[in-house]
Amino acid sequence: MLVIGSLLIAWLVLTALLLGRQASTLRALWREPMLARPILIVESDDWGPGPAADAALLVRLHHLLAAFRDADGRPAVMTLGVVLGKPDGAAILAADCRVYYRHSLGETRYAPIADAMRAGCAAGVFALQRHGLEHCWPQSLLGHARTDERLRRWLADPDARSEALPSTLQSRWADTGALPSTPLPARAVAAAVTDEQTLFASIFGRAPSVAVPNTFVWNETVERAWAASGVRCVVTCGRQFEGRAADGALMPPSRTIRNGDQGVDSVRYVVRDAYFEPIRGHRAEQVWQAVAQRTALGRPTLLETHRESFIDPGCAEAALAELGRALGGVLERHPDVCFVSTEQLADVFDDPQAALRQRSLPARSAIFLRRLRAEAALSRPLKLCGLYLVLPLAVRLAEAVTPSAAGGRRGC
Repeated sequence: MLVIGSLLIAWLVLTALLLGRQASTLRALWREPMLARPILIVESDDWGPGPAADAALLVRLHHLLAAFRDADGRPAVMTLGVVLGKPDGAAILAADCRVYYRHSLGETRYAPIADAMRAGCAAGVFALQRHGLEHCWPQSLLGHARTDERLRRWLADPDARSEALPSTLQSRWADTGALPSTPLPARAVAAAVTDEQTLFASIFGRAPSVAVPNTFVWNETVERAWAASGVRCVVTCGRQFEGRAADGALMPPSRTIRNGDQGVDSVRYVVRDAYFEPIRGHRAEQVWQAVAQRTALGRPTLLETHRESFIDPGCAEAALAELGRALGGVLERHPDVCFVSTEQLADVFDDPQAALRQRSLPARSAIFLRRLRAEAALSRPLKLCGLYLVLPLAVRLAEAVTPSAAGGRRGC
C-alpha cells in the first residue's frame, strides 16, 4: 500500500508540474464560449469591382444558399469580404506610378455587382464585411510598380484582379514597400479607415461592423481605427500577424486568439480556421469533417473561401456544385445546425445567456475535456502524465451524468 500511495503521490506531483505550466491555456480553454448547437458560416473574401459576370455569379450563389435552410428556417449565410476599390492601372501608369488612382465599387459600371450584394443581404443569404478599400496599401504598390515590370503589366491589364498580386503586397495594413515591413503611420491608417467607412456607407447605407484583415495582418493601431469607425468584430485565423519578414513571409504571430477574446475597445474576435477552396481541390467531405470536429469542441465552423473559386471559368461550376453538396451534407449530418452571420455570432459571444451558449455544467465539462485533448500545446504534457489516454473515458462519464444536458434544440 505504501508503494501504491507513493506512486500515486508521484503521479499527482508530476501531473501538477506538467499542467501547472499550462495554467493560462487551461483557463483560456474553459473561458472560451461553448456552443450548444453546430454553427456554420461560409466566409468568402475579395468580392468587389469586377466584370458583369461577377454579378451573375453572386445571383447564382444567392439562389444556392437560399435553397438550404436550418431547422429554424434560416438560409445558409455567406459573408462577403468586400474590397471596395481596385487600382486604376491606366491612370497610375500615366502618372509614372507616382500618384495612386482607384476605381470604386460605387461607379456605375459596377452597379450590377453592388445590386446583387444588396439583394442577397435583403434575403439573408449574404452579410457584408470590411476587407479594405483595396487589397493592398497604395504607396507600397506604387513603390514596387516603379521598378517591377511584372507589376506594371498587371496595372496595364484592365481586367487584373487583386488575387494576382504578390502575397506580400496583399497585406494592406503594413508598409511592404521594403522588407521587412514597417508599421503604417497612425494618421494614415485612421484616414484610410474613415475613407473606407464613408464609401461603404455611400454604397450600402452603412459600413459593416465586421472587419477581415487582409492576409490576417493588422496591429493595434488598425484595430483602434476600426473600433472608432464602428467595427465591433474582427475575423482572425486564431493568430495575429503584424507584418511581413525580410523574405516576404508572414512574421511570427504576436499572439494566439480564441473565439470570444476581446481586443481594443471591446472589439470581439472570432476564429476562422476551416478552409473550403474548390479551386485548390477542397471537397464537401472536408467541410463535414470540419463541422463535426468543431461542434464536438463547442466551437463554430467558419469556412474560409475566396472569390477566385467561383469566378474561375474552369472551376466555377464545380465550386457551386461542391458548395451545395457541402451544405446538404451538413444538414443531413447535423439537423440542428444553425446558420447565422458572423455579426450574429459575435452577439452570441457577447451574451453569456444567449440561447446558443452551452450552460449545462456536465456538457461544458465534456467539451472542456475534448478541448484539452485537441490542444496542440497540451499534447506532450498530457501524454507524459498519462491523461491523454484517460480523457476519452472522462468525456463519456461527463456525458453520462446528464445524457439530455446537451440534447434538445435551442433557438438561434
